[in-house]
Amino acid sequence: MTTCELVISSITMFRPMVTFGRVRAWIFTSLLACCILFATLGSYKRQTPLPSIYDYTDGRTRGAWLNGTEDESQSEETDYLQYLVQQYGLTNEVPWFAQRVRPRFNSRTRKSMTQVSSKFLSRDFQRVHADDESLDLHAEKAVQVSVTKSNTPDQLDASSLLFGISTSYDRLRLTYSNTSLIHEWTRWLTDGQGHSNGASLVLTLHHATSSQVGYVSNKMREVGIDAVVLPAKDGRDITGRYLDLVGMLAYQKDELSKEGLEKNFLALVDDDIFFPSIGKLLSRLNKFDAKEKGYIGMPSERSDWVVEGNTTLTYGGGAVIFTPPMMENVTQLPCIGNPTQDPTKTAKRTAQWDETLFNCIAGHTDENLHILPSFYTPEDDLYGLRSGYEGGIQPLTLHHYKHRHRFEPDKGHLVTSLCGEDCFLQRFWFRDDWILVNGHTISQYDPESVDVLPLKKSSLLVSQHSQRNEHTTTKTAGRLVVDKIEGHEERKVVSWAGTKRTWRLLDARVGPGGEVWQAYVKRRGSAGTYGDEDDRLPEDTVHTQDGPSDVDSVIVLIWERW
Repeated sequence: MTTCELVISSITMFRPMVTFGRVRAWIFTSLLACCILFATLGSYKRQTPLPSIYDYTDGRTRGAWLNGTEDESQSEETDYLQYLVQQYGLTNEVPWFAQRVRPRFNSRTRKSMTQVSSKFLSRDFQRVHADDESLDLHAEKAVQVSVTKSNTPDQLDASSLLFGISTSYDRLRLTYSNTSLIHEWTRWLTDGQGHSNGASLVLTLHHATSSQVGYVSNKMREVGIDAVVLPAKDGRDITGRYLDLVGMLAYQKDELSKEGLEKNFLALVDDDIFFPSIGKLLSRLNKFDAKEKGYIGMPSERSDWVVEGNTTLTYGGGAVIFTPPMMENVTQLPCIGNPTQDPTKTAKRTAQWDETLFNCIAGHTDENLHILPSFYTPEDDLYGLRSGYEGGIQPLTLHHYKHRHRFEPDKGHLVTSLCGEDCFLQRFWFRDDWILVNGHTISQYDPESVDVLPLKKSSLLVSQHSQRNEHTTTKTAGRLVVDKIEGHEERKVVSWAGTKRTWRLLDARVGPGGEVWQAYVKRRGSAGTYGDEDDRLPEDTVHTQDGPSDVDSVIVLIWERW
């Protein structure tokens, strides 16, 4: 019997005993108030907590985990494994291992490779069945790793930055389902806690109705992004829409200036550019005088460069930044945004927007394009080096990360809320020859088969590559000024033989105590290789990737504070 039914029954039973109408009315009113109160409390208890901005994956809302609804009789590790199996379709039988990790902020500089005196695998994997009712999983005691003290997202002031992005509503809702692009933007446009980090955004939507523009604008506000969302002009291709953004950014900069908000750097970026190190980006940009003309490009990896003849060049890699005086100059160029131009002619363009900008600026000004690289510079070709996410570099940008690497950077970047932005993609080499690339992969090598070598021109790798390419020389385009990658001279490469087994990041969450949970998975079947994960040379006969398996394998890392 429900609370309300019980109250009504009590009134019925009590009615014959009461002869005075006033008393009967008072009793009825009191019991009715209790009924309403109990019903309200019951409804409140059944309410589902508001989903976190991280509750998404590949277009599907994530199930409940670590939100107060899990089975309290089970360990959090057990709950998490069962969630992973259900959410990602893993095999019910799973080799499983979990390790707690505690960062020690005792390193002066971010190293290319950080050695850890402890073993990674303190015991062998447990082969468990996720649906076992008696399953009781627990992570191993914490290992300590050295990191530098760096900013977490909530410690950054990015108020000097103004970004411009053009995309489409369909790309937000369909190609990148469940607005995952917006979730990715929150990692570098907010403090990670639902508030803006000071950076502003002008977003134009192609083929969007007014209601769709309003929906995206509200979504931005919900996650803490300071954004102006506008419909893109009809009939404009992607290059035309980015040329339109030049004037929009200049206008928005002036409007914000009237409110006392000065923007020193105005950036046009592809919708799938990710900035994992806003603090480092600000440090590099602040070396430019914002009162002088500045034209800056930030290519991510080798694919953002092209070779024409024997000349290597880039147009910015989908991330181009202007100082205000340079932006004002660009808006006046005849090749930028001619409103009288027939929009149907834009369909004939084949160049990307950053290339069009480069050709326009190079043809009408004397300004050079200053390059702030992330993973690659042309001199890397001397080494035959394939630098990428596993190279130990702290990048300024990631570009086309899903297309090139099937990587979800917001999940990998989540750990920076605990250990700072320097620890993202930091490499840790454990005593038993396991290497963690934080937020990306965990790799196991055959025992005693790994060595880590400094990258020097006298190395065997360089001499062998130089001999194969002794007649091949390239030069950098004359209108480019290429900065060095920070720590380039200290970079180290992994030399290994035998078999390499790799677990890739699948999921990441923040636990109730602020700890960050990461799940790395090696899928059943043949090992897949994406981009820089397969670091063998084509003629390599001494290295092999792991063979096929009939089950999925899971490694969980739990990053916790001291």
